[in-house]
Amino acid sequence: MKQVLIVVVMVVVFNAILVFSGALDSLIETRNNAPAATAVDPDIVDVFQFTLQDEVRKKLGQPIEGYEPQMFLRVFPGLTETDFDGVKASIGRYVIEDGRLQHQMDNTGLVHSAAGAVTRVGMETLLTNVATRTGIDLQTDGTITDIMSVLTAE
Repeated sequence: MKQVLIVVVMVVVFNAILVFSGALDSLIETRNNAPAATAVDPDIVDVFQFTLQDEVRKKLGQPIEGYEPQMFLRVFPGLTETDFDGVKASIGRYVIEDGRLQHQMDNTGLVHSAAGAVTRVGMETLLTNVATRTGIDLQTDGTITDIMSVLTAE
């Protein structure tokens, strides 16, 4: 009985993480939006997301409620707050207001503690913003290695 209860709790926690991390929202948003002409290859976004999240896990530990911009900013000296402008969060998006990065909530009825977690769609925006700022063209000869070199440079 105790083992069944543990499994049920683990399933509930996993589902909560999936929902609150914005994974479902990003899947729905990705399918509902026609691909843009300048969209980054999804595989490149996945590598970028994994690489950033892996470094945060190594240096700060595993966040329970998703990855937020401040975590990335602490780990990657080459990132700037402006790189997160327009990045989608689990609820709302990040914007630059009065020169500072702010989490702008949308008018959803459901608010949770992982509202500020960056979604996969948000990671694509972050990658695009960094590539644009640094002049790295991911459509031609730019690579994730080039992006990561900029982000890790002090």
